[in-house]
Amino acid sequence: MRHEGRSNALRRWVPGGVRLTTGARALGLLLTVILLALALPLAAAAEEPLSPEALEIANELNCPVCQGQSVRDSNSQLARQMRQVIQQKLDAGESPDAIKAYFVQRYGIEILREPPREGFIWALWWGPVIGLALGGGVLFAYLRRGASRQPPSEESDSEVLQRVEERLLSGAE
Repeated sequence: MRHEGRSNALRRWVPGGVRLTTGARALGLLLTVILLALALPLAAAAEEPLSPEALEIANELNCPVCQGQSVRDSNSQLARQMRQVIQQKLDAGESPDAIKAYFVQRYGIEILREPPREGFIWALWWGPVIGLALGGGVLFAYLRRGASRQPPSEESDSEVLQRVEERLLSGAE
């Protein structure tokens, strides 16, 4: 009797008089987990749609969390929030430059995918170009100096040989 009481306690009854076995309960739990897993990306994708102007601004900003990705391309929570802030500020009538200035104030100049070419950043943009020009100038001068040197002519070699022979003969006598 005791054994029957325990097995009855383990059985579950659902309305309608259908008895669920352990396998059916496990299958139901598995289906529930799968449906929840499928519903999560849909909830994340249910963001408010962004205007083309907001997407353009988001493409000009680096994601502070994801290295090398724009705010537009990143799926991080912070990038999603930044896209929503961009859209809200556009809806409030702010200009794209004012929105970018807002993010520069919060995150620094590194937030911009293409920082302004001024100050030290100017040197980063033009330094390689100036270095290549200087290197080309040095290479040109080196090659030109080498080309201006003429190899000794055969006449001068024969004259030198003749003088050496005369010295050797005069010293031998």
